[in-house]
Amino acid sequence: MAENAIKDILRDVLLHTNKLGIFEKVKISGTDKETVIETVDDDKTVIVKGVTKSPVADFADATIGLRRMDVLSGFLDVFDDENDTVKVVKEKRNGVESPSEIEFIREDGTDANYRFMLADIINQQLKEIKFKGATFDIEITPTAKNLKDLGTFERILGGANGESTFSPRTEDGNLYFYVGDAGGDRTKILVNEAPGGKLTHEFKWPLKIVLNILQLPSEKTTLSLNAKGLLQIEVDSGMGVYTYLLPSKGQ
Repeated sequence: MAENAIKDILRDVLLHTNKLGIFEKVKISGTDKETVIETVDDDKTVIVKGVTKSPVADFADATIGLRRMDVLSGFLDVFDDENDTVKVVKEKRNGVESPSEIEFIREDGTDANYRFMLADIINQQLKEIKFKGATFDIEITPTAKNLKDLGTFERILGGANGESTFSPRTEDGNLYFYVGDAGGDRTKILVNEAPGGKLTHEFKWPLKIVLNILQLPSEKTTLSLNAKGLLQIEVDSGMGVYTYLLPSKGQ
């Protein structure tokens, strides 16, 4: 992979994981056919599984971990000139050559190195995420109006009441997000007029986290819900497809 391409893919991974502010580490594993990105927050609120649209040759037949991701992000910002060299360095360990770090070099000789977590360490700390798939009752593409409304009410109610949760429910054929609790400050936001499915149970999700995911830059974002309490957001970044799975905080 060209140097600029490795910069782009690392930025894409960080944007869809680290920038959300809830993940401490990320696992990247690859073959010659695909490159997979996995992570989960400490509370298991959000599970992420991403796949790049083209395999990353530097990570073929290897597994590496990212931590101290603000350091990597900072290095990518500093070594941003097209003449800067950014490359994956490999080392032999137990007779196998594997990616060990990212090397950044400027034309004037200024350099920096970002060290990966070893495969056995990241595999121990972040187990493989297995998801067999699910059937969803509702699938929508959130609109700009949806995001504006959700952002507005999150600021109003989240600021007054702390972190707000929301409960998606259907009523008279429409999909609404109910924010706040009965007996307190609350709102009911129209999200979709014909969702094509029914949700009646008061499952709850953290509104701020869901909104942050929905606001990620993308070519396409799809939000799916099922009556068993699973919310899925699929974000197509152009370079990869990131699937965010959020089990409900059920009522």
